[in-house]
Amino acid sequence: MSALQALQRCRRERPRWTALAVATLAILLAWPAVDWWLRGIEIAPQFRFWDFGAYGNAVNRWQAGEPLYVRNENGGFHGSYLYPPFSVLLFYPFVALFEPDVTRLVWSAVSVGVMWVGLQALVASLGRSLSVPERLLGLLALLGFQPFLLGVKMGQTVGVTGGLLALAGAGVMNDSARRRFRGAWATLAGAATAGVGLLKLPFAPASAHLLRSKRRFAAAIGTGVVLLAVSLAVFGVDSHRLYVDVLAWGVESGGGARNPALWLPPYYKPLAWLPGSIALRLVGSAVVAGYAMLATDADREVFALGVASIPLLAPLVYTYYFTAVLPAVVVLLAIEFDHPSGRPALPLVGLLLLQFHSYGLKFIVDTIPHHVPAFEALRPAYFLFQPGLWGCLVLAGLAAARTAERVETPDWVDARLARLRTEENEVEAD
Repeated sequence: MSALQALQRCRRERPRWTALAVATLAILLAWPAVDWWLRGIEIAPQFRFWDFGAYGNAVNRWQAGEPLYVRNENGGFHGSYLYPPFSVLLFYPFVALFEPDVTRLVWSAVSVGVMWVGLQALVASLGRSLSVPERLLGLLALLGFQPFLLGVKMGQTVGVTGGLLALAGAGVMNDSARRRFRGAWATLAGAATAGVGLLKLPFAPASAHLLRSKRRFAAAIGTGVVLLAVSLAVFGVDSHRLYVDVLAWGVESGGGARNPALWLPPYYKPLAWLPGSIALRLVGSAVVAGYAMLATDADREVFALGVASIPLLAPLVYTYYFTAVLPAVVVLLAIEFDHPSGRPALPLVGLLLLQFHSYGLKFIVDTIPHHVPAFEALRPAYFLFQPGLWGCLVLAGLAAARTAERVETPDWVDARLARLRTEENEVEAD
């Protein structure tokens, strides 16, 4: 059944959900025009591809025999290249094959293409066929997802990382369903997840599904070993030692959280404003890992939980990271439709909150106080008004709830509880 046919069926069975889905699609399709208007009044950023400039500079420094990582006047690495050494090989073909002005456009086009192809593969793995018009409509809707569009404007890697996570999700779904070429799908899932996690270390929560499959886990480890070996061979030990300094600087500089009133389009601070946020992230990561190992027949749920947790558990996050959550939204929709008491509206609500995070937050912390000065008294609580925070909580919370339904306590825990109950009964009998 195609996506549009499924929507027609839902119109009869779930009219409210269908209305919400149509409204969500309309918002996504209309957003490029809204963004054009916001650029005209100098609220939304232009297409400048700033970050790809840092990637290209790293390639040029490598070719000139210079260090990949350059400290600024303050001793940090802000505005410099921040990815691991092997990632230079990802950007090298674009710099080598095209002129500087064209390079950034080609990179953006490839980034969009990878994300688009990855999401199509994920939808297919969930049993939905897409016609050519539906695929093109999906591309237009993807370009209307504000966090993704922001990442494209900045020349970020969001399309590549999000697309690889979607491909990893397709591998997980096909592996879990024991479809043809199951081993190859599992290998793809592990390799794609490892590639994303090594390229962007904050995306580590997406690896939760690796804990459920020896083949996926082995593929991820193998991919990591190969990438490390190639990286050391091409870039040498010194580059990797300096990259450790980059990571240490990132941990130190990512600890604070400026108030949302000092708004910028990429602004998103989910937990950094809370005391003990590191401990919260560690606890959250432990819960995700525990669910992944204890849940039964829950590959879909665990994949969605790991991916949806990225913007909550990562130490330093920006709005365009929400792009990585799109595969989780797709999988959660499938889960909710299959669940006896499913709530398929929740993934769409979460998606819309992510969609309106940047400019919804600006409206709350800038426009409202301008017209209602008394609202400024709530400034310390502005962190709670982040739409993206609540969107991530909806998505990760839903995924956690569905995974928890499939969690079974280990036999040794059941045995221990039974022993304790027996001892209590014996004591009461005495």
